Amino acid sequence: MSDNRTDALMAFLLGAAVGAGVALLLAPASGEETRRKLGESAKKLGDDLDDKVRSAREDLKHRAGDVKAAIGAGRDAFTRARTGEEPAPTSTTM
Repeated sequence: MSDNRTDALMAFLLGAAVGAGVALLLAPASGEETRRKLGESAKKLGDDLDDKVRSAREDLKHRAGDVKAAIGAGRDAFTRARTGEEPAPTSTTM
């Protein structure tokens, strides 16, 4: 999931967080209220990023299984080609 879309999303989220922080600092509110709002925004951003990281980790786990299966299939095909063995029949039901 490390592609341009992910990089763009992370840049957008970072920009949104910085923009929200600047807006809160420049808003006419007391220091205590501003700090509270900044803390809430930071916690929400942290929670959102944690969810994204958890989702990306799960996606990588699924992809790792697919890669392992593909490597195993390639290794089997290579071995069969070198030994002249016929491939095992597979069912192709759709």
